[in-house]
Amino acid sequence: MLSSKVVLVTGGAQGLGRAVVLAFARRGSRVAIADLDRDGACDTARAAAAAGARTCVIECDVSAKAAAEQMVSRTVQELGALDILVNNAGTWSVEPFLEITEENWDRVFQINVNGLFRCLQAAARHMRANGGGAIINITSPASRMGLPNYTAYAASKAAVDSITRSAAVALGRDRITVNCVAPGRMDTEMQRATEKRFAALAGMDLTDFVASRTKNLPLGRRTSPEEVAETVVWLAGPEAAYMTGARLNVSGGLELD
Repeated sequence: MLSSKVVLVTGGAQGLGRAVVLAFARRGSRVAIADLDRDGACDTARAAAAAGARTCVIECDVSAKAAAEQMVSRTVQELGALDILVNNAGTWSVEPFLEITEENWDRVFQINVNGLFRCLQAAARHMRANGGGAIINITSPASRMGLPNYTAYAASKAAVDSITRSAAVALGRDRITVNCVAPGRMDTEMQRATEKRFAALAGMDLTDFVASRTKNLPLGRRTSPEEVAETVVWLAGPEAAYMTGARLNVSGGLELD
């Protein structure tokens, strides 16, 4: 079923985005890879092509107001359609609560909220005119946790949860499903950077800090981008056709509904 689909993945150059691109590529989907890092996106595209997928690379900054419409237009122009959007692009900021700067707050919301929302709107307009589709937003367990050193990021992901629910209701009659995935702790570039900053603020050795954060998970292990990507792919497939407005926690029990 997914072999006939066209997928747009934002933030597809590395980490979870790259894993999602490759997971769809292995199933024969055509995949558009959108990222500010053109070299990384091209590397992901080569790996997807090696798996037999047709791809296109879109160099863009999702926080730019015109980026969303441009991404959708390029995807349709080069790959012939747009059936699935994975809103994965994101950024982070680790600062003590009373030291959060307006600049970092605005940057996190421009990318994680405004960019995601515009991409969702642009993709949904195309999908509505073409019989439906699936949208998967990447959220975080942080959105439901009290994290005084991670407030901007956590708040931005709480906004993603809210947007997901509202979009699911707004777009359901257009046969567009909207769900989100909350990945747990996985070894990506972003995770390594945030943990380095968290450890410094806690005055802990980085290795000990990472080990303690892993040991206290109910499953006692970290996940991988590839493991989380399988959930994203499942949400885009026919098995999840009756799911919308859902939040799937792929977090090893870090958060429990």
